[in-house]
Amino acid sequence: MPSPMRTRRPLVKEDKAGQGVGNVQKSLPPSWVIPPSEPTTKVRRHDIDWLRVILFALLIWFHYAVFSLYQLEGRETSFEGFNIVLFFVIGVMHQWRLAALFVISGMGTAFAFRSRTWRTYVKERGSRLGIPLLFATYVLWFGIFSPVDTTRRLFTIFPGSEGMPYGHLWFVYNLLIYSVLLTPLFAHVRNNPDSRVVRAVRRVLKMPGGTGVMLVPPLILSLNGILFKPWGFGEVGMWWEFPRYMLYFLFGYLMITAKDEYFEAIDRVRVPVTVITPFLSIVWFVLSDAGDVPHLMEGGWADEGYPAFSALTAGASVLQAFHAWFWCLLIFSWASKTLNRPSKWLAYLNEAVYPTYIVHMHITFLPIALFGVIGVGYYPGMIVGTAFVMAGVMVCFEVVRRAGLARPLFGIKGGQEEAEKTWPYNQIRERNVRILVSIAFHGLAFLVVIALYVLLIGAGWLGEL
Repeated sequence: MPSPMRTRRPLVKEDKAGQGVGNVQKSLPPSWVIPPSEPTTKVRRHDIDWLRVILFALLIWFHYAVFSLYQLEGRETSFEGFNIVLFFVIGVMHQWRLAALFVISGMGTAFAFRSRTWRTYVKERGSRLGIPLLFATYVLWFGIFSPVDTTRRLFTIFPGSEGMPYGHLWFVYNLLIYSVLLTPLFAHVRNNPDSRVVRAVRRVLKMPGGTGVMLVPPLILSLNGILFKPWGFGEVGMWWEFPRYMLYFLFGYLMITAKDEYFEAIDRVRVPVTVITPFLSIVWFVLSDAGDVPHLMEGGWADEGYPAFSALTAGASVLQAFHAWFWCLLIFSWASKTLNRPSKWLAYLNEAVYPTYIVHMHITFLPIALFGVIGVGYYPGMIVGTAFVMAGVMVCFEVVRRAGLARPLFGIKGGQEEAEKTWPYNQIRERNVRILVSIAFHGLAFLVVIALYVLLIGAGWLGEL
């Protein structure tokens, strides 16, 4: 039985994701607004926001499930038959979930760029991504206690999972770099809506039967894998994964710039990708450990003396690229059909995504360690532990969103003015009372940071038992 993820380093710092579309649009409403060809009308899109919320909720479950897998080793359980299903789900999800999140981030950038100059975009991106990244690096991940070394590692190219100082916020780190690197192209596309780039994207999207959107992106991704995978082990967005995720980010941007053609294309491919994608998942799962080449899907085999290029490694790169891209098409096409509807909860949940992502890893490790010590089974522990993490991140969000100074640190748009639109500020008219409430919530936000420290340290202590 193949392992869901073969890695040469601990999974603890491996992931994940972060930023998303709603986080880069200060001036846009929570729902997605896509101007069609006529600027006088607007079509509101809610499906992409819903996808962002759903994928980050799955991320919390994924991290708990993966980091607690060691509890299955050497233990008998009445749920033994579920193990193969668990490994299949985790392994398959690991191939596409981050790809989809980078696509969503690219779509968000396309929306943001429509109403901004490139200077404004870079400035806002630096603030929206850079401030939480620095806060997490130096405060939440203890970087302040070794500032020189932390700063050195912060500016190190591909430091590895053990050397990166920002923990699971590597997603935000990469997204910030991608945003800056691709700004000239974004500006060119925005300023030239009928440029060769946009016309080429539209031609691809208009190819009969959706063949363009099903074939062109994964072939480009395949080329990246063939050329770069042999030279470095792909982990947490480094080495060959760095250009890979940048391509997904770019694809998301370009597809939205094509406007209606994109949504028409994913509607056309909904049925074929629904049929083909499960087959690709099974083939990938069976063949991921095939052959003599180690780390066939992760890369870096050339360092171990194996040929850099072969039919097997090229085929694996092609399979991996098509598998991940087809999953992206699958979820985006069905989301377009079923989730493009408003909800009173959508704006709230969308705002909660970024801060809950920032804090979730600190809350995840304690229940894993505790349940491991007291002997709670893997599956009951995963259910209870995931619920605990979900509740914990929402408590953190409810506190920090009411503290104006804490909001930008945790990736929430706006300051005290936005905070005072929430309860209980909106029920209080007296200025002095509102000031006292503000002081109280800033104090609670400080306690949240202390609690995150305690949870992380406590998990480490329990892990030593």
